[in-house]
Amino acid sequence: MSRFLAFLMPLSILLLTLGAIQSIGTHQVVAQSTSDTLPPSGDLSASVLLYHRFGEDTLPTTNIRLAQFDAHLKQLKSGGYNFMSLEEASTRIKSRDMLPSRTVIITVDDAYKSVITEGWPRLKAAGIPMTLFVSTDPVDQQHSNYLTWDDIRTLKREGVEIGHHTASHLHMPHAGLEAAMADVRRASARFEKELGEVPTLFAYPYGEYTEALRQAIKAEGFTAAFGQFSGPMGQSENPYSLPRFPVNERYGNDARFKLISQTIALPVADLIPNTPEITEGRNPPLFGFTVDRSVRGLKALACYPSHLGKAAELHYPAPNRIEVRFDKAFPKGRNRINCTMPAGKGRWYWLGRFFYVPGGKLD
Repeated sequence: MSRFLAFLMPLSILLLTLGAIQSIGTHQVVAQSTSDTLPPSGDLSASVLLYHRFGEDTLPTTNIRLAQFDAHLKQLKSGGYNFMSLEEASTRIKSRDMLPSRTVIITVDDAYKSVITEGWPRLKAAGIPMTLFVSTDPVDQQHSNYLTWDDIRTLKREGVEIGHHTASHLHMPHAGLEAAMADVRRASARFEKELGEVPTLFAYPYGEYTEALRQAIKAEGFTAAFGQFSGPMGQSENPYSLPRFPVNERYGNDARFKLISQTIALPVADLIPNTPEITEGRNPPLFGFTVDRSVRGLKALACYPSHLGKAAELHYPAPNRIEVRFDKAFPKGRNRINCTMPAGKGRWYWLGRFFYVPGGKLD
């Protein structure tokens, strides 16, 4: 993030500094000043961070280097953060309860061996809880780089929260609703046999879901479900498509980590579209939302579609109504929009949304 100079400078230079645009992670953040709009105490959201591998440096897209992870933990322990389980945080969000300021939740997907050899020992020593989302097939197939059921039982005894990540880690929208839910139920049977219970939290493989899948996961009895698009978990979100910030080698530098670990969910209502699927007849989508009147300085807001390479055009049909407009259609597959603005005191409001265009390449 930019460091604003404390000493006086000519007004023209100051305005250029405040209007500068920086690239952090996969999107850009507009560095502009705004009046502090933070709630007086506590937050109405939490930052949920997503890791996969620890110290597996030949796989940088899903790995975090141990030196990076140690730096993350040092910042979390020294920066006035609070921690809780994902189940408790998601329950508070659903019941619209306040959370402690700067609440951070650590999640890990896929149950790689480095979770128990490198990741969890560091988190445990730091007193930071962890949620592990497990796909059961690789565990059953006894892949050498995956945890065993004994490993998972050990982690569970030590306080790690175990989540559901399907059996085969399939692309659920590509597989279709019937096949996807059959895969979910096959994993549930394995959890029941090996752990004595089925996890109540669910994470979509690759962060992919449709409205039909979202409804089916809810009907299956899960209490909350999580994607892989950036943004804090807030009360404006559907509890069956909650965001998480992915963290890996490329997007694990100190500046980005500081930014995402203390974001605040932008409080919005009347968000359209309210389903993730984008069909050919409405691509690009008409994306809009109304921001709570407690948030000021909306002219500092910037929204970045993942495929555009720049900020989209914003329209303000009413003082707190935002419409995001761009002409270039989303490509097939996974897409995102990130909207950010300063919240004051070094923190940022963030609204992230996932969009899915059928027919994308499997990866």
